[in-house]
Amino acid sequence: MAFVIRFAKAVRNNWKKSTVFGSALAYGVSYSNEKYEIKQLMRYYCTEASRYGDVKINLNQRPPKVLVLLNPAANRKSSEEDFHDYCEPILHLAGFEVDLVKTDSEGHARRYVEELATLPDALIVGGGDGTLSEAVSGMKRRQDGAQCPIGVLPLGRTNTLAMKLFSAEGSSNSDLEHVRTMANAAYAVIAGKKEKTDLMRIEVLPSAADETPPEKPVYAVGALQWGAFRDILALRDKYWYTASLRDYTAFLFNAFDGKHTWSCKAKIAYTEPCSGCSNCYKDMDDQWTAAKKAEQQPRRWWSVFVPRAKTAAKTDYSKIVNEKCSVRHEIEVEPSELVIKTGNVAVDEQEGEKGTDSTKLDVVVGEQVDSSFGFIGGSWGRVRGRKYFDCPVKDSISVRTVELLPERLKVEETDPELYYSIDNEAYEVRPVRITVVPKAVEIFTF
Repeated sequence: MAFVIRFAKAVRNNWKKSTVFGSALAYGVSYSNEKYEIKQLMRYYCTEASRYGDVKINLNQRPPKVLVLLNPAANRKSSEEDFHDYCEPILHLAGFEVDLVKTDSEGHARRYVEELATLPDALIVGGGDGTLSEAVSGMKRRQDGAQCPIGVLPLGRTNTLAMKLFSAEGSSNSDLEHVRTMANAAYAVIAGKKEKTDLMRIEVLPSAADETPPEKPVYAVGALQWGAFRDILALRDKYWYTASLRDYTAFLFNAFDGKHTWSCKAKIAYTEPCSGCSNCYKDMDDQWTAAKKAEQQPRRWWSVFVPRAKTAAKTDYSKIVNEKCSVRHEIEVEPSELVIKTGNVAVDEQEGEKGTDSTKLDVVVGEQVDSSFGFIGGSWGRVRGRKYFDCPVKDSISVRTVELLPERLKVEETDPELYYSIDNEAYEVRPVRITVVPKAVEIFTF
């Protein structure tokens, strides 16, 4: 009892030191406990993965081969360490043959996939939304039309699709939940469940003054974003000295200067959503074209003795007529922010369930900014909730195709730089045509 009294008096007489020591001790206990839980979690996932790796295969079979496209610069250069610690062990223990390619520049992933001689059994993208967009664009640009399923590892700063697929509902932003999300994504690849996912194809509209061939289209999984929120968020790394507060600091220091895109004045021409017809069947799922190719392929002589597998009837969209599909509507808008997004970035019930209408895009016309303080508060809320595409909505339009014709473009060298964000990668503001491509790629999921 005397010891307890002396200890209490010592704490009272040295309360500053005691407070610092107590805080450090509490942090150390919390940190150690979280690291222990992470190790236990990885032990569980590695044990489950080993069950796949222990399955015997025939001598003439080979283990599944996967290609990992890793962006080592993603998430402030922490992606490579996260991959080696939390994703790679699961893939190796499952018996996969893993080839690792590190991207070294913008567009590297797109070029690599486009020019790859033969695709692997699966392509795994280790990075953020931008790396995923590059890999998908490279696959869709391939001359041979070959495709393979894609695994998405949430190793970037923004991982919209991966977080939606693999993050536990209502999970916190702790390191433990982040590791769980990465492990879920890696485990989904070895489990093998796949779903077809929508894309949007973005093409630069040619002009009479262009002397070069038209640019190849870019494919995006998430959204195209234009406006002041996008411009200021892109500056966050400039305030690295504020550490985890850099996102908030960027808006605080730049909301009053008026240098960013506060007016997205443009003409929008769009067509209404369509579930598939003779006008848009080329943009639909490749089930019809695949069926036609199968019919054209010659059968071997011995195939007459082998019964054909029964497959579901294919829909011939070229024979379906929808007069509204080709009707063009035009409007003029002048919001402070404009977002064109797929259903892959819908995060709540108000935006709709994923897959309820996979033949549309949502054009979100934002409201005008009333005050800089209101803009800062709203932007901080979006950053805190990671709802980067949820701008204050003035109007929302469902479309199949949309042409975005900005009034203001960079023409002279002295003009300010204007950018879109396509899956969080910067592209120069140009007139573009955006088309939804339903069920365009297979993604590993739960």
